[in-house]
Amino acid sequence: MKEEIKKQIIKQLEKEIPEVSQIKQKIKLDLPKEDKFGDLSINVAFLLAKPLKKKPIEIAEQIKKILESFPYFSKVEVAGGGFINLFLSKEYYSDVLKQILKEKDRYGASPEKNRGRINVEFVSANPTGPLHLGHGRGAVVGNVQSNLYEYIGYKVEREFYINDAGRQIKKLGESVYARFRQIDQPDYPFPEDGYHGDYIKEIAQHLYKYEREKILSFVDEKQAVDFCSEFAKEMLLEKIKEDLKEFGVEFDIWFSEKKLYTSGKVEEAVQFLKEKGMIYEKEGAVWVKTTLYGDDKDRVIIKSDGSYTYFAGDIAYHYDKFKRGYDFIVNVWGADHHGYFPRLKAAVMAFGVQEDWIKVMFIQLVKLFRNGQEVKMSKRSGSFITLKELIQEVGKDAVIYFFLTKDSNTHLNFDIDLALKKSSENPVYYVQYAHARICSVFREAKDRFGFDPEEDFEADISLLKEDQERVLMKHLAVIPDLIREAGEKQQPHKLTQITYDLASDFHYYYNHFKFLIRDDESLMRARLYLLKGIRETLRTLFKLMGITPVERM
Repeated sequence: MKEEIKKQIIKQLEKEIPEVSQIKQKIKLDLPKEDKFGDLSINVAFLLAKPLKKKPIEIAEQIKKILESFPYFSKVEVAGGGFINLFLSKEYYSDVLKQILKEKDRYGASPEKNRGRINVEFVSANPTGPLHLGHGRGAVVGNVQSNLYEYIGYKVEREFYINDAGRQIKKLGESVYARFRQIDQPDYPFPEDGYHGDYIKEIAQHLYKYEREKILSFVDEKQAVDFCSEFAKEMLLEKIKEDLKEFGVEFDIWFSEKKLYTSGKVEEAVQFLKEKGMIYEKEGAVWVKTTLYGDDKDRVIIKSDGSYTYFAGDIAYHYDKFKRGYDFIVNVWGADHHGYFPRLKAAVMAFGVQEDWIKVMFIQLVKLFRNGQEVKMSKRSGSFITLKELIQEVGKDAVIYFFLTKDSNTHLNFDIDLALKKSSENPVYYVQYAHARICSVFREAKDRFGFDPEEDFEADISLLKEDQERVLMKHLAVIPDLIREAGEKQQPHKLTQITYDLASDFHYYYNHFKFLIRDDESLMRARLYLLKGIRETLRTLFKLMGITPVERM
């Protein structure tokens, strides 16, 4: 709303006051905290004081006369000092409702994907076990932020980085192999740092049933462990993909860490940095000059024994992203990577990109509570509650919504009892109930009056004269601005508050006014038209979050 109105105001003012072109980048439209100050407030008179050499109050009076002819304003008034308060007209709100019903669950979204091509990498769990709650929170944050980027006009590629190289995969193989051997030899030693949990036993039992002879045929036990590693990794990766798909999260790219090394991409990245003068040798190791770009010290990328560091692999991975030509990239990382980001950013800047080319969203821990007590253990995982277990207990929608209720970089306490409540205390129930209530009103309108609001119909919005109706229409008008702001600032958690506030305004309206008015069909149609706009806006918000627009509760 604000950006479009601002464009129209600037266009109108430039015709009358040429100096506006000098200051138009600084013009701001704000939403006043109190309704008595209008729907919008503009600062243009203050900005013009210097170029026009006049007092802001004088300029404001001049601008008021220009804007009073603007069709979207019912009233324009000059406030103290030179602020100009703008009151939106019924014609404007009518156009807003028409726009909502035309765009439906894409209300306010950019019709083009021309702002740029970006990459959002998230979850990226080690394929060594089931997804835990941290992965789930990262999945929600990454997916919803991707949805927001698409809403504001970017072409988004979602990526999962498969950590399938290194010690953790070997440990997985050793754990599975040990459980495999224990089927015949219960005393066979299990690795001290091995992966526990029923899922390891299930993989071992599968291998025993279908691959027993092959595994026992290996002369070298290392070959048997490697076989178990690869098999278990692929099996667990498929489970991860299935769990994410059921959670409504799908990826465009699955990038293997292992292939970074087998394809020569690490050597290629190191050579690129060498040609840029970013590499030197010291104490038998190869170092990269990350201090040139703000790191507190240079970093080793090739150890004295000739092996690559983990950092070298990360540089190569991001060099690969750089070569793919993204306008910028976003990594969704666990909070334990806070200290790692400055060094990676320093290395990435050596590619010649702008400082903000790489962005990171951090995910803090999730704690589960039941009956006021923290829940920690899971039989299946052996150490943690899995994402799938939580979804099975409280439902996908509740998990998504609760994971979004706080900034991802703050700790989250997930109250299972609250998530299961069928009352307004549960915020997921509260917002879905708003949608279901509107659907119920529409069904009743069809049953009692033979009027189907689901079909296209016209309505006279000027009949909506109640204060709460104006509150709702104004609320609907600003929601695209709020969504865009959440996307630009990487604040997907703001969607829950936006949704809750709209649902709250609707519930108040529902509890205080009638919609099915037998003796005033015109007013009934106007109120049902407004309800239809509210429902489509809720659907827009639900779609961005990935939760279900429930029609009956």
